[in-house]
Amino acid sequence: MRIVADENIPLIENYFGGYDQLILKSGRSIVHSDLVDADILLVRSVTRVNQALLKNTTVKFVGSATSGADHLDTRWLEENHIKWSAAQGCNATAVVEYVVCVIAALQKMSLLNHKKVRAAVVGVGRIGQQVADKCTLLGFDVVLCDPLRPDITPTSFESLTDLDFITFHTPLTKTGDHPTYHLVQKEFLERQKKNCILLNAGRGEVFAFDQLKKHGKQGAWCLDVWEGEPHIDVDVLEQALIATPHIAGYSLQSKYRGTEMIYQAALKNNVLTHRSVSPLIYPTKKISVESAKDWRDVVLSIFNPIAETVEMKRKLTEDPHCFEMLRKKFFDRYEFNFIELENIKLPEADRILLKQLGFGSVFIEASSRDAF
Repeated sequence: MRIVADENIPLIENYFGGYDQLILKSGRSIVHSDLVDADILLVRSVTRVNQALLKNTTVKFVGSATSGADHLDTRWLEENHIKWSAAQGCNATAVVEYVVCVIAALQKMSLLNHKKVRAAVVGVGRIGQQVADKCTLLGFDVVLCDPLRPDITPTSFESLTDLDFITFHTPLTKTGDHPTYHLVQKEFLERQKKNCILLNAGRGEVFAFDQLKKHGKQGAWCLDVWEGEPHIDVDVLEQALIATPHIAGYSLQSKYRGTEMIYQAALKNNVLTHRSVSPLIYPTKKISVESAKDWRDVVLSIFNPIAETVEMKRKLTEDPHCFEMLRKKFFDRYEFNFIELENIKLPEADRILLKQLGFGSVFIEASSRDAF
């Protein structure tokens, strides 16, 4: 059994290291010659898996430790009897909580904090629906846009206007009745009102960056994904209000979850035999929030996109080729449910909201700690 895997997939050796041969490489460096006599290929979204990569190889299974599958030519894989699986949903919680952190940061900047914020969610799948629910929870008036969800009576993309906040959670598609490639371009941008905030935590190429620079300057951009990654348009980077290096879906828990999911898929597809592995235990940690004045301070103590923006702009100014390094070195963000809040002094309304946003029920008062 010869397994070729992206070296940045966490816990890869725990799950796949007990078989005959495990070859670890940078995901962007995996080439055809690596796979000629391989049985399994394990990737992330940075590796394009298609005929050029796999033709005349012995690969029987492709697993992607990421939620999306648009980097896989699934039709070609199926036509050539190569089984495949993506870790769909593994990073949903992380992306949703990223959006919550961005909203908190924007409100700390005196944006999106007026009485009735009008928001739209474009792409209402597993992630988009949860984002819509959280925005509603925060008091936003939310409309949904997804032509593939007729059950929700969606708003058409062409009628999205007069909005304060539009967040995108679509896959990247170039064919079919509703392609998303360069969905955001001149016509859409010109009908948005001044100071409308656009957030993209889906796929970079959903935004046409040339059009964004020409016709989107009246608004503000919050970008986690970038057209042409890992090569970043410096002009877009400089003008972005929030800029992060494709890490919205990165949490310690989502990374662990994705690896376990492709391991289980390999077993289910009978391309691996079951062996004993260390049980997956999601880590937790405690955070002191004594200085927090409201719920926003709490979520920003876990992940602050403004601080990440400053760091990304500084690093890419110094080294335009460091995008992948920024992703790789991104610190391990914990999902809300795996955090225990200590020294909490917030009003009851903020505590209730934090639980609704996903935090566990363990809130430790400063006085209770002092009693021990």
